[in-house]
Amino acid sequence: MALSAFASVPAAVSAKGEQQRFRWKDRTIKIAVSTSLSESSSNIKTNSDVIGAVRRSIAAWQAVADIELHLGTSERQSVSAAGPAGDRVSLITIAQTPENVLLFSKNPQSESAKTRVFYNRIGFITEADIVLNPFQQFSTDGTFGTFDLESTITHELGHLLGLRHSAVLGSTMSDRTARNGSFGAADFGTRLLSESDISAVRDIYGPAPDDETCCAEIEGKLGFPPNRALELVVWAEESYTGRVMAQVDVSSDGSFRMGGLSAGPYNLYWQRRDKPAAGMIGELGTVELVNGETSFLTEKIVFRQPALALDYVGLNSQLADSAVSLSAGRSYVLYVGGTQIDPGSVTVNFNSPYLNVDQNSQEREDFGDGISAVRFTTMVDQDAPAGVYNIFATGKDGDRATLIGAITVIR
Repeated sequence: MALSAFASVPAAVSAKGEQQRFRWKDRTIKIAVSTSLSESSSNIKTNSDVIGAVRRSIAAWQAVADIELHLGTSERQSVSAAGPAGDRVSLITIAQTPENVLLFSKNPQSESAKTRVFYNRIGFITEADIVLNPFQQFSTDGTFGTFDLESTITHELGHLLGLRHSAVLGSTMSDRTARNGSFGAADFGTRLLSESDISAVRDIYGPAPDDETCCAEIEGKLGFPPNRALELVVWAEESYTGRVMAQVDVSSDGSFRMGGLSAGPYNLYWQRRDKPAAGMIGELGTVELVNGETSFLTEKIVFRQPALALDYVGLNSQLADSAVSLSAGRSYVLYVGGTQIDPGSVTVNFNSPYLNVDQNSQEREDFGDGISAVRFTTMVDQDAPAGVYNIFATGKDGDRATLIGAITVIR
């Protein structure tokens, strides 16, 4: 018997508190593009490269994991009905049918797409249908106010493969989907898989056949007082560059596991995501990973009410809760906003030698609505590796806040 889910694969929890992962049994997966996409649609800008966007999205995932996604076409228009099983056709559609429209009835203006996943009792996915929001507009050329079609499909294919949403803002699997023009320009950053996306899919299906750099994994157990409302994530930064390489939710018993990582040294951090303590962070130390081996880590963590909180990052005098894309070799005026973010009491910084803040440039910025914000100048080194980086605010008492993966460096 199968179940169905919206938007992402649900995080079922076992008796031990471990989160169950879902995946396809076979590495060859068939996907069908509905004629609602291959033919003219009022929701997609005229002359958009629709099939090209789908093919590039498929290629992105195939390039990093041991999977084959075979693309076909179908006259079907609608998502399979909720219930014990679908029709065994994994469909990509944008048709304005009653079944598809119903998926977006609660919040039709904010979501770009949803994926309904069917899986059996032993955790294998049997079907996944991607529905592009028929209330929204899409394009492939960055038209202002539209959702980028390629980024949207790449994200939803991640759900089709069994990935959940990520706390890394600059990742393809982030749940913070921005429209084109959020910072005054087109942003195609999430068309490209971040390192955390890559490690997540490699952990499920293994690396691409010609990838000899993978894989190692980290298993850990965090000790903390019992709290049913507790939500924690752990992430790994590459020690040399500061890039975010993996992120995972912590299970209710404090255990976590990150796989699909390349060999090398990593710095590990945790962040609390539940209110009222959302944003609290801490360090877990450094591990040296070796291909084919698992590193183990145990740590007792102490919670406190955070004084600082970072909620927004911005560019071009605008704040948002999605990542900012920056080009290597350039300087930018950036903004961060949140709680008690004041230039007189905090400093903004990065854990990367490739991103530098002019501390003398920090000034208070007024965005109203009870948001405290700082404006500052950042230089991106011309040798900065492409990838996703964290941004931190540090108070005089040493208290820290961060936005995980809020900066995407492109080359």
